[in-house]
Amino acid sequence: MEVHHPHHPSHKKKWKEYITEFVMLFMAVTLGFFAENLRDQYLERERSHEYLVHLESDIDKNIHFIDSLVERDRQMIQKFDSAFLYLSSASSLDIDSLYKNLPVNVYRFLSKNDTYEQMKSSGSLRYVKDQHLLELILDYSNAAQAAESRSTMMETEFTTTHWVVAVSSFMSQFSAIEDYKRIRRGNMSVFQDEMFSNLYIDKDYIVFEKAIDNLPKTKTVLTGQKLQEIKNKLMPYLVRRQALIINTIKFMGQAKLKGLQLKKYMSEEH
Repeated sequence: MEVHHPHHPSHKKKWKEYITEFVMLFMAVTLGFFAENLRDQYLERERSHEYLVHLESDIDKNIHFIDSLVERDRQMIQKFDSAFLYLSSASSLDIDSLYKNLPVNVYRFLSKNDTYEQMKSSGSLRYVKDQHLLELILDYSNAAQAAESRSTMMETEFTTTHWVVAVSSFMSQFSAIEDYKRIRRGNMSVFQDEMFSNLYIDKDYIVFEKAIDNLPKTKTVLTGQKLQEIKNKLMPYLVRRQALIINTIKFMGQAKLKGLQLKKYMSEEH
């Protein structure tokens, strides 16, 4: 038995229909491309804005840190000025008084540069389309790194390897006893912590305190040749120490200036 299938009449498309379909397909692909491009641009702007917000926070923290360091350095410079004048004019020297008033600490600048380093390592600097803004970011980062390097490699290194050694070399017995007692009290406060409470023996500490209080505490006063030796040794170190502090302050000031310029431009343009 034959089965007859109905024949559907085929419709031959006109050339205008082909053109219409091509145009619609082309427009769909083109619009999709533009939509994806706009989406990428939006995401880049969002990431750029987010990075700039974090960068501004880093700048604020560095500026606050620099201001506090400069204030402490200013106080230290005043002490060095007093010590230099005292040494220059002294005909007799209370070595213990001098030792007590010569600061051996150093205030190191550590730059808060996390956001810039993250942008650089991840390639996110490409999100910053403003060329002048990018130049300001690079200038600020270089200035902050230079200030940290100056503080670490010059001032801190000199203080720990030369200045502290020079000052400690004329520590008298009286000053040594006082410093040891101070350190000992600090040690005892550590042992009083719950973590080390089983190591703390109150009786031993009391016995030590009584013993050390009975040690001779005669202060040392230098004159003549010994005084001159101290002057010849310490005064050049004082000069060098002052110069390093002042130069570090200059580098930190440059970093602060670059940070303020960058913040101003971001607030005006972005």
